[in-house]
Amino acid sequence: MINQQLKTLATGLLAFGLMTNVAQAGLMNLVQNGEFENTGVKPGKWAPVGDVPQWYSGEGKIEIWAESFQWGNRKGSDGLATGQHAEITWKTDDPSKANIWTQFVIPETFAYGSTAFFSFDYQNRSSQGILGSVEVNGSDVLWFDGSSKNKWTAMNLEVAGLSAGDSVRLLFQSNGGGSSGGHIDQVEFNVAVPIPGTMALLGLGLAGFGLSRRKK
Repeated sequence: MINQQLKTLATGLLAFGLMTNVAQAGLMNLVQNGEFENTGVKPGKWAPVGDVPQWYSGEGKIEIWAESFQWGNRKGSDGLATGQHAEITWKTDDPSKANIWTQFVIPETFAYGSTAFFSFDYQNRSSQGILGSVEVNGSDVLWFDGSSKNKWTAMNLEVAGLSAGDSVRLLFQSNGGGSSGGHIDQVEFNVAVPIPGTMALLGLGLAGFGLSRRKK
């Protein structure tokens, strides 16, 4: 009887330990095409593109600069004269249209209570910088404003208070500059999700605990 109780206790402790392992999480980037590579713009060229996967514009088109297209030092931030990136905006004088955005939903596997990490590279052209916001379920939760002084600069921000199922929109605007605004590249929004292996182990641990109780 004592041995059986010890086995049950050991199994319960194992299950508890496996449950705590769920706190171990990896990061998942929810932004698709954050490097603006999937646009079809040929190397050495630029073009206003109306269909940039997972990105949208108030103007209806986004100006994409392809690798090797060099106007001044406006190359992709991911390497010397390589990588496509976006310029905000595409020839508009209407501030309400001077923006681009991407949107996504926080996955059900999101580790509740964890902080999301939002980052991107930006630089000025004729603008004074890049403005923007993080919207969650239609409400602004974070504003950002940066001036890069004509060189690629990293912006790193944290977003708290998210829950699984939340709808998130990342909005970018050029702070002035007319048709020669600011540039962005390497956009990421990383959230914590459980490492898949820990979820499987949790299930096995709980199953073992249940079997031990039934044997009593």
